[in-house]
Amino acid sequence: MKLTHTICPSCSVGCGINLITQKQEAVGTYPYKRYPINEGKSCKKGRECYGMITEEKRLLNPHIKKTSLVGSNWDESLNLAVSKIKSYEPEEIGIIGSGNCTNEECEILKKFATSLGAENIGYPAGNFPNFDFETGNLNDVENSQFILITGNVLKEYPLIGRKIILAKENGAEIITIDYPQKTTTGMISDQYIQTESIRQFLDDEAEKIQTKLNESSLILVSKLDNKEELEEFHQMAAKSNSKIIPIMKECNSRGAMNILPPLSEDELKTMINGMNLLYIVGDDLASQLGETLKKVDFLITQSTTLNQTALLSDVVFPSACWVEKTGSFTNITGNTQKVQQILPPPGEAMDDATIIMKIAEKMEIDL
Repeated sequence: MKLTHTICPSCSVGCGINLITQKQEAVGTYPYKRYPINEGKSCKKGRECYGMITEEKRLLNPHIKKTSLVGSNWDESLNLAVSKIKSYEPEEIGIIGSGNCTNEECEILKKFATSLGAENIGYPAGNFPNFDFETGNLNDVENSQFILITGNVLKEYPLIGRKIILAKENGAEIITIDYPQKTTTGMISDQYIQTESIRQFLDDEAEKIQTKLNESSLILVSKLDNKEELEEFHQMAAKSNSKIIPIMKECNSRGAMNILPPLSEDELKTMINGMNLLYIVGDDLASQLGETLKKVDFLITQSTTLNQTALLSDVVFPSACWVEKTGSFTNITGNTQKVQQILPPPGEAMDDATIIMKIAEKMEIDL
């Protein structure tokens, strides 16, 4: 049995975990005791993240669609994908990366798009825009005297939730903004502002809250209705010398948005509706955009599992998960965290960067 340090892939906080392996198989995880972000603690998602390695639906070989999706080999699937990419004009091709990809994979995907002349590229960022302002650090959470929160941070990001509870025990005032009648974060807050939208809060309540903010305050933003709202929360922080931390879902959301344009769901729909060929790397968009994806003439997907998007695809390439490749993630506070290959990819799967380079090689493109 062996313990190897890595970074949890479950969200953007960037907790340190140890992967437990036995005979080249993942059998569990154990908190990395000396890692400063999570200080030896882990949440349920972190404890169970090794499950994606042994997922029953892991893709072991390429697939292509004939009358239905069937197993294929690398030569046949690459040749089909390349012939289709060559048959479309650059403006007809859309390329979508993911916050689950490493920084290095996002970089090579961007280079590939540039080499094709394809300008329709991005990654699904929810309602978060790219931002370049300085964020607080995770120690600021428990050391703040006033915390304003959007969304259900305790439930979705328990390791930050732990720090919020520590702040409360130290006397901090907590105010949470969200939609449901009751949330986990709202239940531990001094005030829960139930609102129909974040916009409504900013219009009706923000001015009053502004008077509570000072240099000992922190704004945690995990829910937005549109991209412009993040800048308004940043302005609230800037006016009061407060700190601010945007919290995104995927392990490399912040890294991805530093390389690829972040797209909202509406922006994704608009882009996809104008494309004839779509190339998706590392994301299962069908769960939210299935009907939109069905309108695309030809769909190429790189995925670790036979998910909903893969099932809609014309070509599916099997990709490696986070402990089967080497690279880096950037967490919510901008720290670049290295991950290393601990296990070999299963079957014929490869890391996303290698697959992209294989497509480029077939197209005689030098990346």
